[in-house]
Amino acid sequence: MKDRTDISLLATVGVVAGVGIAAAALARAARRVDLSGRVVVITGGGRGLGFAIAEEFLRRGCRLAICGRDGEVIDRAVADFRRRGADAFGMSCDASDPGQVGAFVARVLDRFGTIGVLVNNAGQCFVGPAAELQAEDVEYALRNIFWSQYHPTMAVLPHMRSRRFGRIVNVTSIGGKVPNPHQAAYNAGKFAATGWSGTLAAELAKDGIRVSTVTPPPLDDGAPLHVHFNGRAEEEFAWFARSLTSPWSATDTGRAARTVVSAAEHGDPERAVTPLSWLMQRAQGVAPNLMSHALAVVDRRLPPTGPPGRTSKMSLGAEVVAGSRDERVRALGSGSAADEARYRPAPA
Repeated sequence: MKDRTDISLLATVGVVAGVGIAAAALARAARRVDLSGRVVVITGGGRGLGFAIAEEFLRRGCRLAICGRDGEVIDRAVADFRRRGADAFGMSCDASDPGQVGAFVARVLDRFGTIGVLVNNAGQCFVGPAAELQAEDVEYALRNIFWSQYHPTMAVLPHMRSRRFGRIVNVTSIGGKVPNPHQAAYNAGKFAATGWSGTLAAELAKDGIRVSTVTPPPLDDGAPLHVHFNGRAEEEFAWFARSLTSPWSATDTGRAARTVVSAAEHGDPERAVTPLSWLMQRAQGVAPNLMSHALAVVDRRLPPTGPPGRTSKMSLGAEVVAGSRDERVRALGSGSAADEARYRPAPA
C-alpha cells in the first residue's frame, strides 16, 4: 500500500512540474516581441560587452543609439555600424550624470522618434581588499554602477509608459548575487542594481514594460585593463586577469551579448549566462551560510590585506601594467589587450 502511495505522489509531483514548465514556456512565448526595426539604446556601447551587444541587436535588424564617456570610441563604433548598413547614432555621455543622460535621450528621441529597448550596460569594476577601501572609492563605485543604471532608466520611463511598451535590460553581474571576496565596492553597486532591477520588473509589468536582469560572470573582453585595483595592485591584477582565462570562472563575451538580446526579446525577468553561474546564484540563495564559508576559503588564496588602518588608492589596470616590472603582469596585460581588440570597432 505504501509503495502505491509513493508512486502516486511521485506521479502527481511529476504532472504538476510538467504543467508548470509548460505554462512558463507558453508565457515566455507570449512575451516575445520582434526586435526588427526597434530603436535600442545601449549605454557603454563603444567597446567590450556593450559593443558586442550592439552587434547582436544589429544582426536582428535594430536601429542603434549608443553612448559612452569616450566620444572618440563612440564615434568609431557608430562609423563601424554604419559601414555595415545600420541606422546608428551615438554621442559622448556619462551615464551617471543625469544632465548628460537627459540630453542624450532627448537627442535619441529627436533622431528616431521612439525608444523601444534600453540596455543599461555602463559601469566599471573594482577589485581589492575591503579593509583598504577609502569611502570616496565606494561612493565612486556606486555612482558608476548603480546610478549609471538609475538615470538612463528614469530618463526613458516617461516615454515608454506613455506608449505602454518597452524593454529594459539591466546588465548587472554574478557579483550582484554572490558576494565574491576582494570585490566589495563592486558587489555593493551590483547588489543595489540587481535589487532595483527586480523591483522595476514587478512594478512596470502593468505598464507594458518588461524589465530583465542579466547577471554575467567575468568576461573575456579585456576588462582587467579598465578595472580599478586597490591593495597590492599588481597581485590583484594578476589573479583577476588569470581568472578570466579559466572556463570555470569566465565566459565568452559573445555568449553574454546573446543572452542580453534574448532577455530583451522574451522579457525574461532574470537571466544567468552560464550553467555554473546559475548554480552559484541558486546556491547563494538556498545555502548562504555554506557559500560564505566557501568564499572565505577563496579569500585565503587571494593577496593579503595590509595592516590595520591602512587604506590604498585605486589604480586602473592599464596603469598597473604600464608601471610593472613583473613580466607575468605585463604578459597578462598583453593578453587582456588582445582580448579587448576583439570587441572594439573595426578600423576605418
